[in-house]
Amino acid sequence: MNWLLDVNLILASRWTTHANHSDAKAWIDSVDTFHTCAIGELGFVRISLSGAYGASWEETQETLKKLHARPGHQFLADDVDGTASPKTGSKNTTDAHLIALAKRHGLKLATLDGDLIGQPWAAGIAENPLLSPKSPPKGG
Repeated sequence: MNWLLDVNLILASRWTTHANHSDAKAWIDSVDTFHTCAIGELGFVRISLSGAYGASWEETQETLKKLHARPGHQFLADDVDGTASPKTGSKNTTDAHLIALAKRHGLKLATLDGDLIGQPWAAGIAENPLLSPKSPPKGG
C-alpha cells in the first residue's frame, strides 16, 4: 500500500518530543513507499517553527531533508485544483484537499487525526496506520 503523509504523521515521525514519535518512526521504517507533498511539508515547517516544537529554520529544513533521503520517499506534486475537494466546512478545507490528492493518485492518507478519519468524505482514504488491527476473537 502506498501512503501520503499528513502533517501530524510527519511531525510525529520527525520530532522525538512528539507522543507518537517511536511508533511513527517505526511505521515509516516499515513501509516500502510513502509520499509527501507541499501542503504537508509546509504544515510541518509551520508547526515545527511554532512554540509547540520551537525548532529553528535550519533544524526544520535539515529534518525535512532527512525525510526526503529515506528509502521509499517520493515527493508528490500537487495536481489537484481547488474545485476537486469534497464539500466540507472551512476548518476542513486542507484535509479535504489532501483526501482529494491521495484519492487521485490511489494513495491512502496516513493521519493521526481521528476527526478526519471519521468524516464521510474521507472514508476509505484516511487511516491511522499506527493503530494495530483488532485481533479476531478466539473461538471456543
